Amino acid sequence: MHDVIGDMAMSIALSEDGYGFLVKTRCELKEWPMDAHEGYSAISLMENNISKLPNELVCSKLQILLLQRNIGLKNIPDTFFQSPKELKVLDLSRTNILLRSPSFNLITNLQALYLDYCESMIDISMLKSLKKLEILSIRGCDIKEFPREIGQLTNLRMLDLTNIGDIDTVPSQVISRLHRLEELYMKCKFGDWGSKVEGGLYSFFFGKNAGFEELTDLSHLNILEVSIFGPECLPKTVEFDPNWVSFDICINKNSFRGISSLRRDHSHHHSRTLSLDTTINTLPDWFINVVTKKAETLFYFECKGLNSIVVEHDHGRLHRLKRLAVHSNDNLKELLNLTTRVSNEPVFENLEELHLKDMGCLEKLCVGELPLGSLRKLKVLDIRQCRDLVDELLPSNLLRIVQNMEQIICHDLRQMKYVFGFEGLKPEQIILTKLRKMRLYNQHKVLRIWKGPAPHAVFHNLRSLTVEYYTKLKYLFTSNVAQCLLHLEDLWLQGCSSLDRIIETSDVEMIVFPELKNFILKHLPQLKSFCSPISVDIEFPSLEHLYVRDCPQLIICAFDFKSRNHVKLNDEQHMSSLCRRLWDLE
Repeated sequence: MHDVIGDMAMSIALSEDGYGFLVKTRCELKEWPMDAHEGYSAISLMENNISKLPNELVCSKLQILLLQRNIGLKNIPDTFFQSPKELKVLDLSRTNILLRSPSFNLITNLQALYLDYCESMIDISMLKSLKKLEILSIRGCDIKEFPREIGQLTNLRMLDLTNIGDIDTVPSQVISRLHRLEELYMKCKFGDWGSKVEGGLYSFFFGKNAGFEELTDLSHLNILEVSIFGPECLPKTVEFDPNWVSFDICINKNSFRGISSLRRDHSHHHSRTLSLDTTINTLPDWFINVVTKKAETLFYFECKGLNSIVVEHDHGRLHRLKRLAVHSNDNLKELLNLTTRVSNEPVFENLEELHLKDMGCLEKLCVGELPLGSLRKLKVLDIRQCRDLVDELLPSNLLRIVQNMEQIICHDLRQMKYVFGFEGLKPEQIILTKLRKMRLYNQHKVLRIWKGPAPHAVFHNLRSLTVEYYTKLKYLFTSNVAQCLLHLEDLWLQGCSSLDRIIETSDVEMIVFPELKNFILKHLPQLKSFCSPISVDIEFPSLEHLYVRDCPQLIICAFDFKSRNHVKLNDEQHMSSLCRRLWDLE
């Protein structure tokens, strides 16, 4: 539905009797162009500095007008739309337009209107005459009251009210009139569905906010994004199960704050996302069947009643879940506790990403034996501020299971002693063959990255490794692990105050990093050499960039990197670009 402008533009351009386009985007125009005249079917003047429109737009065949991001544009002359009465698409997003002009009453054939982030617009009552409107987007507008006039736009198929104003009431029997609605985007500060309205004229005349059943009764609705303050806002039963193909539903009293605080790279547009500050057993059965059972992304944010993720999985039938995030929880000591579970069915068999943050009591990821097939698709493990997690993050029993792991991120796990527990694994055991990126940050008890002898083929697909502020780490690799790093391209070491060598060698004469391109060494006061003993020959045939800062005991000129490239030293611009890439800031 959001692609209607592009689709309509393409159809006009390709039609035999299609008229021309006028496109002057980002041309720093300050005035309306003189050549915008009769004959054009589409005009795009987006991202300019136009502040004044002509009194009349003489362009009777115009169907598309795009004026977004002309931030100085405030007023529309009363006669501006007298000529283009066949206008179908109008975009005034990110202007300072005020909908006061009676000219809007003339474009009665308009089908799509975009007014996103028009910060000066506080009233849209003028739109009630646009009876043919199918798409209305007013996201980010500072509207003070929910516009009852929307209920008169009964042909609407898409309505976007994301982040509109500080609305605390939604009149009943407004949304329910939009029988043709297919997409509703309503993630905003309102979430008090069906509640009694206290005080004011609205309370006197209407008494209650719209009930959530107004949404469940929309038979054509297939995409829903909405905020709900709590499970008590949901009806206990529904007449028929909604068929929401895509949804982003937040059930959280602090939903607006909670959602904005979560990393946006967790969000997947037009996916199936559920955010909770409650447990699944508080939700009605129809909701579990329609939403949780189909959810692909699940956030728990400040969920005080969350005591067992395994119980949540089984009760919510979370078999399709791909992304799980648990933030700000002080109850869970083990993420997955299977010691009392009777069923031997796999848990989270389709999970691809696991994100844990600020879990004050978490000590272990798993207790008990995981059923066959559990976590078999896990690709991303991202753990931050879980300061009670002890011993190793991934012990050998988990390493045998997570064979598809591609990325590991560890931040501020203050009690952790090892990232990997290799004890119990056979030397020929194949593990972590798909791991490509590892970022380790701010651990003060880790003496070594792994515990026990490393298998022969570990890390052989690792592309990027960042280790920062591991203050007790004396060396990074043993020689047998270093020889496995055949595809390592980026190595970033910073703030490891005890690190005096990078490789601890034994019984080898040469170590080659065949694909290492970027080598960053920062704030390593004890670093004296790349390896011990220093007689071992180390080669970096693909090295392109070397960055060394605050490593007072390391003498770079003594090393021959044997690179076939000209090695650039301390290129600040490249280092900044690399930093953004490694820290996912781009």
